[in-house]
Amino acid sequence: MLRIAALSIFTAIFSLPALAQDQFQCAGATVTIGVDATMPLRSTEGADVILRVERGPRSTILRYSNVDFVRGECDTDANHFSRVIYQAVCGGSGCHDLSNWGVIDPESLQALLVPSNDSLEPAIALLGHKPVLKGKPMSVSAEAHRLGLPTP
Repeated sequence: MLRIAALSIFTAIFSLPALAQDQFQCAGATVTIGVDATMPLRSTEGADVILRVERGPRSTILRYSNVDFVRGECDTDANHFSRVIYQAVCGGSGCHDLSNWGVIDPESLQALLVPSNDSLEPAIALLGHKPVLKGKPMSVSAEAHRLGLPTP
């Protein structure tokens, strides 16, 4: 009987929707950027990206559709305050891949800037320097396919 219960719990846990994700810490906050694998998908264009910044019981959650690449890191502004910086961009020739920056305060969890086609200059103004991501961005399409999602 105990084996059946353990198997049932194990099966239930691993049948929950998966979230392909990147996770890092920033000034005591946990930042998670991932592909939402919850079915059905909200868009026929592809999977959504969820960015979550958690500090204790509080969190800020942002959802993005029609994003091809996403990446985030912890940075500091000119006043030495920690900031979560991230970039969410599409991959087409009309995409503004040098812009589309977001900035979140990991202490207050306030979204100071959300990605848009003209967010580079405001990001520079907030940080006191040009935002730069060191790692390779997550391909939303590749992660969605890895999770078995029916995306184009």
